[in-house]
Amino acid sequence: MKKHLFYIFFLLIIIEASGQQVRRLGMEGSYGFIIPHSKELRPISESNPYGLSMHYQLLKQNKENWDACNCFHYVGIQASYLNFGNPEVLGSAYHLSGTFEPILWKKGPWFLSLLTGIGFSYLDQVYDPIHNPDNLFFSSPLSFLAFVNPKFEYRFGDDWGINLSLAYNHISNGGQSQPNKGINYPMMGIGINRYFESSPFPKYKKSVLPSAVQWYIETAYTHRESNWSEGRKPVFTVLGGFHKSFTVINALGAGIELTKDYSLEVEDNRTEALMPAPFIAHHLLFGRFDFNQRMAVYMNKPVGYHDFIFYQRYSLMYQVIKDFSMGFSLKVHGHVAENIDFRISYRF
Repeated sequence: MKKHLFYIFFLLIIIEASGQQVRRLGMEGSYGFIIPHSKELRPISESNPYGLSMHYQLLKQNKENWDACNCFHYVGIQASYLNFGNPEVLGSAYHLSGTFEPILWKKGPWFLSLLTGIGFSYLDQVYDPIHNPDNLFFSSPLSFLAFVNPKFEYRFGDDWGINLSLAYNHISNGGQSQPNKGINYPMMGIGINRYFESSPFPKYKKSVLPSAVQWYIETAYTHRESNWSEGRKPVFTVLGGFHKSFTVINALGAGIELTKDYSLEVEDNRTEALMPAPFIAHHLLFGRFDFNQRMAVYMNKPVGYHDFIFYQRYSLMYQVIKDFSMGFSLKVHGHVAENIDFRISYRF
């Protein structure tokens, strides 16, 4: 069920672009390195991934589209191939992602933008206790991909542009199978874009910064392999929070998250797996999209559940109708992804 909901959410990103004219088609080559975020990963992190991606993006220049985030932005789809530089253990990955790319700054033919994306990754070499025991990064062929990628582009003429980029990428199965250390790999890239029906950007005034504090409640669900009984067990989360905008697209906030994890073993009773955690958050607000990053501190957790007293949560929410949003979040301890969940939010 959760996978189907993810497919629906992924399609909403593409539907957001429906009815728009084709603006550009691009290709980019990239080269990078793997971050060994734990000592057992160091032996298989000494390789340099390289890849090739193609993207198809669209942009509206009308006032309504500008008002969505007080900026011009591309929405599109990206397909890419990645070779991890270690064919026997890590193999290759094939990605398909929805992308969102706001233009942060422009002056003449120079553009600075921030490409973000979320999607699927197919991995052709995964962990196997007999045939591939060294690959602790991922254990399921179908995993999730998320990336953020600042781009600096120079346009020459009306039809072409070249760009340099620096991307941070993360692949994880969201804790659906183990081992699942997740792989983080920065990459530098150089690419070229072919523009269609190019025209000058109109000038619009920025919207007035919201003055009110935005309050919201949220609920989430996922399931994980149990460490105390057979099968998968549910994980429920509820939270309340708020955020206050300090620029048109940036907001800071706080709140408290309450999680009940039935996959964790307890000593006496199940209330030990009830984990309240206050958090602070940063929100990137682009129209219907809210990408937020939270840092939370455990007030209570079962004995033996991680050495960390804090965790990070990365959420991407999409406003489906007024005041109601849905999306997904990834829970991370340090550099290790734990699980991905489905979320519904209501603001008031």
